[in-house]
Amino acid sequence: MIKDLFKFGKEDVYMWAGLGIFSLIMILALSLISSTGLVVKDLIGLAVVMVLPGYVIVKLYMDNMVINENMTKNPIINKAIDKFIVSMGCSIATIVPINYLWKYLLDMGIADSKGDLMGTVEDEMIYSGSASWRALFTVLLVIGVAIGVRIYQAKKAGNPQA
Repeated sequence: MIKDLFKFGKEDVYMWAGLGIFSLIMILALSLISSTGLVVKDLIGLAVVMVLPGYVIVKLYMDNMVINENMTKNPIINKAIDKFIVSMGCSIATIVPINYLWKYLLDMGIADSKGDLMGTVEDEMIYSGSASWRALFTVLLVIGVAIGVRIYQAKKAGNPQA
């Protein structure tokens, strides 16, 4: 249930450690070729926007899933890879439609004095985390709905330990 969201097994530690190591390598590599210092902010924003909502969904609903048993010889690493892949898929499936609403529906018809639409956000800014308030609100909305639905399902089933 909800308390399981805060229990981290070895596969969770391996998944986040792998994501952290990959992010560190990307930060170092991109810092060498980048002229701006925003690489760290963009990669952390990308991890938060594109992994965290899906991870919460996977942790709440699909924590015991197994997709591929033969990717490596270690079953814990297999489960960590499965969680990461499904987390990315769930994040993409939930974040992209909401960002479509942010970009196209919320700013329709709102124009400044020059006739340009106000409040538009570029796609790459949303997914890199650079559009911080919209991206943060989207992540919080997805996580909040996932937790709310899980609590509702537990209470409907008569389980008071939600």
